[in-house]
Amino acid sequence: MARLLVSLTQPGNKQVFHESLPQHEVIEASGSCLPDESFEIAVVDLTTFLLLRKDLQTRRSEFAPALLPVLLLLQRDQAPWVRNLLGTEVHEILIRPSSRLELEARVDNLLKLQALSAQQRADLNLSEIARKRTHRAYQVLAAGNELVLRGESEQQLFQSVLDSLISLSDYALAWIGVTQEDQAQSMKILAKAGGIGDYADQLQLNWQNGLHSKGPGAVAVRTQKPVVCQNIAIDPVFRPWRRLAKTYGIQSAVAIPLIFGKDEVGLLAIYSAQVQAFTDDEVHLLERLAANISFGVGTLRVRSHLKEQRALAWNSAYRDSLTGLPNRQWVMEELHKLDAEFARHHRVAAVLFIDLDGFKRINDSLGHEVGDNLLHAVAQRLEGVARDEDFVARLGGDEFLVLMRFDESDELITSTDDPVSAVAQAAANLAQRLIDALKKPFQDGVLEHHLGASIGISLYPADTTKASTLVNCADIAMYEAKSTGRGRYRFYYTELSTRHREKLALKNDLYRAVDTSAFRAYFQPIINICSGQVEYIEALMRLELPDGSVATPAYFLQTLEETGLISRSAQMMLKEACSSLAHCRQILPNLKLSVNLSANQLWQADLIDQLEDMLRSHDLPASALMLEVTEGYMMADIRKAEGFLEILHERGFEIAIDDFGTGYSSLSRLRALPVSKLKVDKSFMDKVPEDWESLEMVKAILQMAKSLGLDVVAEGIETSSQLQALVEAGCNLIQGFLFARPMPADELLAYLNLPATAATQIARPSV
Repeated sequence: MARLLVSLTQPGNKQVFHESLPQHEVIEASGSCLPDESFEIAVVDLTTFLLLRKDLQTRRSEFAPALLPVLLLLQRDQAPWVRNLLGTEVHEILIRPSSRLELEARVDNLLKLQALSAQQRADLNLSEIARKRTHRAYQVLAAGNELVLRGESEQQLFQSVLDSLISLSDYALAWIGVTQEDQAQSMKILAKAGGIGDYADQLQLNWQNGLHSKGPGAVAVRTQKPVVCQNIAIDPVFRPWRRLAKTYGIQSAVAIPLIFGKDEVGLLAIYSAQVQAFTDDEVHLLERLAANISFGVGTLRVRSHLKEQRALAWNSAYRDSLTGLPNRQWVMEELHKLDAEFARHHRVAAVLFIDLDGFKRINDSLGHEVGDNLLHAVAQRLEGVARDEDFVARLGGDEFLVLMRFDESDELITSTDDPVSAVAQAAANLAQRLIDALKKPFQDGVLEHHLGASIGISLYPADTTKASTLVNCADIAMYEAKSTGRGRYRFYYTELSTRHREKLALKNDLYRAVDTSAFRAYFQPIINICSGQVEYIEALMRLELPDGSVATPAYFLQTLEETGLISRSAQMMLKEACSSLAHCRQILPNLKLSVNLSANQLWQADLIDQLEDMLRSHDLPASALMLEVTEGYMMADIRKAEGFLEILHERGFEIAIDDFGTGYSSLSRLRALPVSKLKVDKSFMDKVPEDWESLEMVKAILQMAKSLGLDVVAEGIETSSQLQALVEAGCNLIQGFLFARPMPADELLAYLNLPATAATQIARPSV
């Protein structure tokens, strides 16, 4: 049934119309105005047409592009007048009089025409809506592409794309999530946008198992295809969230998978407050947006990986892997900058070269893990003491550096007429603070470590106009600090370079000496003054120089320890000494060998095995070897020393404390140690018997040793008066130039008055 507007001048015509078309609803116009109700066809005569013409034009424009058909009833003589209106304002005319069938046919034709035009209008409206949505999707896609290119992080990319998606559309909500490999196999929302964000917070999302894994999002994740829900109110897949969606006015949704990686899938979810909100073209464009988001994430991850690799490569090249401090390469680049910028900025600088005192002993005895932890703690302490603007670096091993730089505008420079002196004073102040800081104990669990530091300082451009040589100059000054007693700082001066070159030459000579077996054992007898017999021979290291002369340890020992060659050279000397002792004991079976253990040897893990192998190879018992341990070395780590000496004693070695009186041994410690002899340092003998205090000190040591059941060996006896004083004080074992200077093996045999045939048997062993 259609609604027809009938406006006819003659009432009888109206009656005929009602009777002819009873199946349709008929409404009438009042006067010259159309009714407010809508209608499908207007039936008028010429008079009423002219009255309603303007209103019909207005109503027709509202319906456009759909038609509002007008059936005009005319007298035959009126037809020519309206011919020009056909097809524009009038769609059909009916000449009166006419039959009922003809009237019905004309009305039916016009209704069909109106229905067709209405459908066309609806289709056009839908097309326009689809066009607008597609255009909107293109805008979103274009904006998304730009955001993908500019994205700095995944979170920023997600949020900016969603914000753009909402601002350029009429979508109610959009969010991006990622699947989780947790027990619930849930989905985590990473970013969201829209006026109903609370809706997303209340969602329960599972992508694999359970009731909530059957929704559009879960299906899209599993199938990796988009899922569209055009009417949430009736779509069964949305049943678990239907009530919540209704509360927030959500009527349709689309879920599009995001492929982040081989095993990582995300989701782009978009919601609308309208049904049938997503056209095929729109969904296709949103798929492209999702693909671009996935591409953007992949690009960001590649970029991030490359950035991490570059950072790793840079750190590997310019940072110390253990402490995280700048390394030598970075230091040199900073020094090159000083040279490059000197003319423009007139910077002055100081380099502090820091070498740890006592670190090698801890590292060798307790292991590299403890040593590494200690170096890390040292680095932190150095950074804590240095100024914020100072450049703290680790050069390698136990060597660190601080670079202090000052611009011509710095207060330190502008406030003085002598910038070099001001910088030197600032460097000296920092050096002393560093030394004081490194003296404090380092706590490592139950262990407490004690270190010191020797520091060399060089100034730029006072010491050198080439900044890259500052490190070398400071290094030279550091060795000067070490040689003058450690735990102090020294400034570089030109004469130190000469000493440094001499030291480098000595180091090279020592390496060659180890390779060519140039280290020799010399022997000095220890005599029992009561029996007149030689009870011990002390093996002393000597170095045969290329010119044929022989150097004592005073010339090379410190450098030998610095190079780490002390263990190899000592092993070489000990091997020769054991060979000599074995031949001597064929004549003097009770003769014993005394050797001094260096700090490096004392903490050497395989020392005992080396000693026993060497003795075994010459058929010598452990009791034939007396091991001298310097009091200072022993007191550096007394607990470990006690345990190690106890093991040596249990293996049959005799133990003596060398240079006794120069350290801080207590009576209780001596009583606990498995030692049999004390060797009194030569410094106590130099003024005996003339100096009363020195003589009384020696007597006190002898009395103390006697109370502990220990023998005393007096070293450095050079005069008869010294010997007489010691005999009277009760000292029986004497060693010194008064009896014999250190001598090679062949001279030792002569001294011992052995037969000449025995002397020929003492050949230097191959090393």
